[in-house]
Amino acid sequence: MGIHKRKFAMVVLACMVLAGGGMIGYKFYQEKQNEAVIETQQQVEKEASQEASGIVETKVISAEMNPTQENIEAAEEAARSLPESEEKRKLVDRAASVKEEYIRNLKAKEEVRLAELEVNINQAKVALGIDQAPSEEDVLEILHNMTHQKVRSEEKWGFVHINEVNLLAVKEVLQENPAFNQNINMLSIVTEWLNNDFSDIVAEHNSIWKMKNGSVGKAYGILSPSEEAALVKEQFGVQQ
Repeated sequence: MGIHKRKFAMVVLACMVLAGGGMIGYKFYQEKQNEAVIETQQQVEKEASQEASGIVETKVISAEMNPTQENIEAAEEAARSLPESEEKRKLVDRAASVKEEYIRNLKAKEEVRLAELEVNINQAKVALGIDQAPSEEDVLEILHNMTHQKVRSEEKWGFVHINEVNLLAVKEVLQENPAFNQNINMLSIVTEWLNNDFSDIVAEHNSIWKMKNGSVGKAYGILSPSEEAALVKEQFGVQQ
């Protein structure tokens, strides 16, 4: 009987050892599996990050080769969207450098253009009545009359041709008198128009119109190119 008990105890002990070994083996296997999953995830994340950085770098290179405002803004936005890393900082810096160079070139071109048109600009100031002690109301009235070239409204009184010289003349006055921009940012409006951006001109007309306490003549649309050309020819005697 004693022998059988000892054999039984040995069998039980062996089973326990095997079971323990199996548990250890399974735990080791699970740890290796988890490590493999983590490594795979890390590799996927690394590849995704590299792919995203590659796409952003392509946009930065595009801005460097063709530095337009649209390309620069696309590069800046893309670079900012990357997660924090050394690569992101490099791409952000490259986009910023392109933007700085672009702005410097714009300013240089503007200075050259202003020098070329200086006489015409001074003549335009005289013609517009803003050559000596202009008021905010004077400039507001000029911009209001400029909008009449573009907007659709039931009534219009007064027209000023929207052309480069007239806009530059007004811009110089606004730059010399920053207080004029406190109620409505006329300098920003003129800058948009100089960049041939008239997408907000209906709202801009109505903002100026309200400031002038307008009651009749609210703008409700934009003239078609042919309608504007006809108006320019009628009012200013020039082809659009």
